[in-house]
Amino acid sequence: MMNGDDIDNKEHIDNTMEYKPLMAGEAVREDLIDSTVIKGNVGKSAQLKDNPSSRQTENGDKAKRKMITRKGIVRVLGLLAAFLAFIAIALSPVFVLKHVYVHGNSYISDDEVIRISGINMGENLFQLATDEIMQTMAKDIRVDQAIVKRRFPDALDIQVIERIPLAMIKCDYGYLEVGRGGVILDAHRTLAQVPVPIVSGVEVSNLFVGDVVNNEQLDKVLNYLEKLDYDTSVSIAEINIMDPANVTVYMNRSVLLKMGGLDSLQKKLEITESVNREVKQAKHPIEYVDARFEGSYSIKLKE
Repeated sequence: MMNGDDIDNKEHIDNTMEYKPLMAGEAVREDLIDSTVIKGNVGKSAQLKDNPSSRQTENGDKAKRKMITRKGIVRVLGLLAAFLAFIAIALSPVFVLKHVYVHGNSYISDDEVIRISGINMGENLFQLATDEIMQTMAKDIRVDQAIVKRRFPDALDIQVIERIPLAMIKCDYGYLEVGRGGVILDAHRTLAQVPVPIVSGVEVSNLFVGDVVNNEQLDKVLNYLEKLDYDTSVSIAEINIMDPANVTVYMNRSVLLKMGGLDSLQKKLEITESVNREVKQAKHPIEYVDARFEGSYSIKLKE
């Protein structure tokens, strides 16, 4: 038996379950067992029974989880209802394509614009992919860019930026309609009724719609024609570039404009537009205008 002083090797048990072993033959005194040993080995339910505040915390967590779950269900149901409402509206006969408004076209007719867009009347407005329509239209060589927008409840707006024909050139099977960058926009067996000048002195072969004419002098002429104001450009009937240093321009009223080279482009543009105004205002017929010298031009009247 142990006395009160001989407790060096007594067993000590705490909440962490750490202990010191007893010596052989020693007995355990019940009054030395700490009550925390019992608490350290009891289950969670017993702890909750002894600690009301822990029970309240757990009950609050459960209530909070239930509240969050209920809010999540309500949110999902709300999104589902909104989606179904959108589907119902989108499929409504109110949003059926009935009108197409075309803007910006001069050479391509409205009907042709609608045809190359690939859209059909009666289609649902929400099901029309405007990006795909624009890509489809851009494949047509005559269209430089197209902008398509929905106009609710039953229409589409199509804004067209055309590749404008600038000149006609002779080819081995007729005439080619050429636009900016030398792109061939159309082909004709004979001179078509297109209000653009014919460029003589150059002839190409084995070229078709969509091809590009690679000719340095023609590129200069196209650049020159593109930058002229509209009134002047339609007054030109023919441009002869056989001799690049002596380009000649035939204007309305059979007026010959001797241009020289097309290197000083801005100055040539100013002279051409000025000559166009002179021709319109002239009281006497003009035989030719000589603009071959830098910075000035002279007018020769018909006798």
